[in-house]
Amino acid sequence: MECPERAVLLWDLNGATLELAPLEGSPQLDPDVRRELPRMGARYAVNGILTGWAYNQVSEIGLAVPNCHVWGQLASEHWDWRTQTRHELAAPSSGLSMARGKLRKVVKDLRLDTECIYAKSHSLAFLYPVDTDVEVVEQLLGELGEIAEAAGDLTLLQERGFVKLAPAGLDKKVALQRILDECVPFEPSVIMDVGDAPDRVIMDELDRMRREAGTPTFKVGVRNLRDGVDLFVPGPPRGVLPFIRALGGAPAQ
Repeated sequence: MECPERAVLLWDLNGATLELAPLEGSPQLDPDVRRELPRMGARYAVNGILTGWAYNQVSEIGLAVPNCHVWGQLASEHWDWRTQTRHELAAPSSGLSMARGKLRKVVKDLRLDTECIYAKSHSLAFLYPVDTDVEVVEQLLGELGEIAEAAGDLTLLQERGFVKLAPAGLDKKVALQRILDECVPFEPSVIMDVGDAPDRVIMDELDRMRREAGTPTFKVGVRNLRDGVDLFVPGPPRGVLPFIRALGGAPAQ
């Protein structure tokens, strides 16, 4: 990349750095990814992880590394590796405290495990077994949808075995703008995003920036995001590592 001192590199935690989790298991971070990511932060202006995970979760799996920012909960928070400090980029939802008690009651009434509720600074998540009865899942979603509506500033997100009450109106397009507003006091020489299918929204925003503002962008699709990207690499960790090493200036082993 030309002008690396003005380049912005963003990595999706799930799409770029984690192995797919086994059923009822936890995603695994590849140790080589952890070793290689700091190389890019030493070479490019902005290098960081943009994820729906909270910063403390990223830290717990060992990916709060030198030369790598963490924008957790879709850039609701920012951990700055240079100062070793975390600060909030947006205030938490006013309805979050009310939703916490209601979520616990719903989960308990459905005879699901309340220990699988995870309260973060800006969101609430609940992990349920993937073999949970369909009717129970539908009831769970209905109840949580009502909680989000009552809160007024929360939205309900769902993936397989996972539901989250998160700030309304927040997605990776909004998160990207927060990052650029906060961390980029220069005209980027390139903005690169690496992620899987849920990153489609940020890829579309990069298309718009390239088309309307003439900003150089580079879209890297991983795992299940093949269409409309500039480069596709196989899923992590092994397919992504040669690309990471090439960007970091190391031989692609």
